[in-house]
Amino acid sequence: MWDPFRDLDRLLSRIQSSSGSGYISMTSRGSWIPAMDIVERGDQYKIITDLPGMSREDVSVNIEDNRLCIGGTRKPNHKEDEQHMLLMAERGAGRFERCVHLPSRVEENSIKASLRDSVLVIEVQKSQVSDDRSSTSVRIQ
Repeated sequence: MWDPFRDLDRLLSRIQSSSGSGYISMTSRGSWIPAMDIVERGDQYKIITDLPGMSREDVSVNIEDNRLCIGGTRKPNHKEDEQHMLLMAERGAGRFERCVHLPSRVEENSIKASLRDSVLVIEVQKSQVSDDRSSTSVRIQ
């Protein structure tokens, strides 16, 4: 019997083993999903996320073990009234959450996050120790 999920799992395993790096799994929920890139550079991960129209106060970054979560709320840029009627809306607004399981644990004290020109950049060092479990909220600069 054909099982598409088994075939997909095999394909992902082949991709993972051929690339030499761990598999990154993501979960998302909310009314819109921001675009995200993850770059591995030696002993560091760099996560780049597009958050158009958002400020630091609208965004939260949390990390627990090797699970990084970015969440927040983007306000709509338009208001409908008697004189203005929205004809088309492609830009998402509302709550979102994007979580990423990184391939290895990270040093929670090393996390740096900045939001400039609507781009959130998070840099974090890989951990040498894999025993301690903890969680941290990250201050965005």
